[in-house]
Amino acid sequence: MNPEFYEDEVIEGFYVPSMIKKVWGAQMDVLNETDIICRRHNIPYFADWGTLLAAIRHGGYIPWDDDLDISMRRKDYERFLKYAEDELPEGFKVMNFKNHPGHHFFVARIVGKPRICFEEDHLRRFHGFPYIVGMDLFVLDNVCSDRKREKMKAKMAEFVIAVADNIADGLTTGKAAEEQLAQCEVYTKKKIDRRLSGEDLRIRMYELAEGLFSSIDDEHADALVQMMPYGMYDHELYVPKEYYRDTVRLPYMNTTISVPLCYDAVMRRKFGNYMEIHKTWEGHDYPAYYGQHRQLLAALDFEYPAYKASKNDILSMVRLPADPETDEPEDVVFIPFAPKYWKYMEKLYRHYAEDDGYRVWVVPIPYYYKAWDGSVEEEVFDTEGYPEDLYLQDYTQVDLESFHPAKIVVQNPFDEWNSVYTVPKAYYCSKLKEYTDDLVYIPFFVTDDFTREQEREYTNMDHYVCMPGVICADKVLLPSDVLRQTYIDKIMDFAGAADDENIRAVLEEKISVRPEFIYNAGDDEELKDRTDDGKKTVVFFTSVSLLAECGTEAIDKIRNTLDVFADNSDRIKVLWISQLGDAAGSLDGSVSCDFREAVRNFEKMGIGEYSEDPPVGEYERIARASDAYYGMPSALALRFFYEHKPVMIMNTKTPA
Repeated sequence: MNPEFYEDEVIEGFYVPSMIKKVWGAQMDVLNETDIICRRHNIPYFADWGTLLAAIRHGGYIPWDDDLDISMRRKDYERFLKYAEDELPEGFKVMNFKNHPGHHFFVARIVGKPRICFEEDHLRRFHGFPYIVGMDLFVLDNVCSDRKREKMKAKMAEFVIAVADNIADGLTTGKAAEEQLAQCEVYTKKKIDRRLSGEDLRIRMYELAEGLFSSIDDEHADALVQMMPYGMYDHELYVPKEYYRDTVRLPYMNTTISVPLCYDAVMRRKFGNYMEIHKTWEGHDYPAYYGQHRQLLAALDFEYPAYKASKNDILSMVRLPADPETDEPEDVVFIPFAPKYWKYMEKLYRHYAEDDGYRVWVVPIPYYYKAWDGSVEEEVFDTEGYPEDLYLQDYTQVDLESFHPAKIVVQNPFDEWNSVYTVPKAYYCSKLKEYTDDLVYIPFFVTDDFTREQEREYTNMDHYVCMPGVICADKVLLPSDVLRQTYIDKIMDFAGAADDENIRAVLEEKISVRPEFIYNAGDDEELKDRTDDGKKTVVFFTSVSLLAECGTEAIDKIRNTLDVFADNSDRIKVLWISQLGDAAGSLDGSVSCDFREAVRNFEKMGIGEYSEDPPVGEYERIARASDAYYGMPSALALRFFYEHKPVMIMNTKTPA
């Protein structure tokens, strides 16, 4: 991925810091190495859980997640393990309970290195990210079509696991332990070596429990299940094995990822209405690497470099506004650091530029990507992306110290503290404060409103609020009262001033709500690609999952839907988008032929256009240019949701 990928970014209203981007990048490296082995040896795998949700609903990572999950059927998993040992790159490892002490889970984890690592080769490979990172690999076992037999198998496995844990942890000993081990031998039909103890015994008995779960052959199975915990303890999250009969590759970040052919049906079984947005869920801490970071801090014998600000720092930055010495216009200097972020300054710039009381200067500055060790590596400086009517000053010819403008407006809060890029030291906010009477910070992004109770959003404020630009500024401009209060809460926590009313008063004075100066996505004229024929554009979205699951019923539904559109062609035009991926050959022959015939008939109707597998990068433009959405759940449907446009999800079980 190019360096720009790792920059901080707001995606779907959620701030994704550069460190999370590095997690994503490192995980994608692990996925890529896994994918290479699986393709080489024809080993099917499936995106699963949050990653399957991400692929279908977002076309890439869920912005508020930092996890990567795949699954394999048991026989494919065993094949993968054999090849992975020799074919994964040096340092990579498949961790499971058999080979990694303390890994008491029935899920494997593929990692780039099973320890925190600051070695140069590792940091170069993983974008300067030193923490353990990888992806979970879940195993899918056959579910017996005889449910009584399946439940008995699960109860026996539960018993074997409980005995293993209790004996290994010293909770069961002596005669009771011997009786329970004997019962496990009856259940598993395997002898247990009594010389084993502790972790060695646990590992052996976990193997026996897995043996119970993998004991159903394909002939006697009608579904698949993840053994722990969804095949045990009466969870019974069984998914018909027919849904996994083949794979299809869907867009994921800058590549594609393998998913079950009937992915919509799998998602409904696991999540229900999976188009509902939930930004918190159980499973792991967020960010996942924070726990490792705390362990690292506890082990260091020196202070880890990080930006800090105390109560005294905040109070010492307060200063009285300067009185103008003359009736001359005040000078206001805007310092954008990239053309793509100018739009977040533009409204405030226009405000001052149209007021005769101010002389306005725009001084773009470069920024620099950092190498794996934090050193400056590559300069980025482009002035061609700014509006043509904007007069730009050469930053090398502007001496701000001598100039001392009345106001300096900045948008980069990081100074040297971003993990991906920095700006020239002369333009650090901590330095610019010396060159003006009024340092104004306006963010280079806009997030959704949130409060401290929304833990993931609040945690990520560490990366952009607890930074010099916000702390040093005399004024901070925000779009809403909700965000203003959340900023205040976060800064008070950061400075160890949670109950300090003096600090609160300072922050309430410096942080103001000025929505009239904040960029709004609706301001982007170039995205308003609308027709002028008076007709509404309806997007009709179908998928290979619909065709694979519903077959001829899906064809009937598509035909009926197109007839309805045709009956209303005086008022609407249709953009029919199909997501087929590489799995058209996996469909029943008659279904595939009937689908192509439906496409030809649609094109003859003359009521719209047909498009197959457009890039996910086009979805925002499509949503902006259209009026409503009907069809299967998708990342495109989510774009319509964020545009506040009508979305109707197709019911796959009844005729249209």
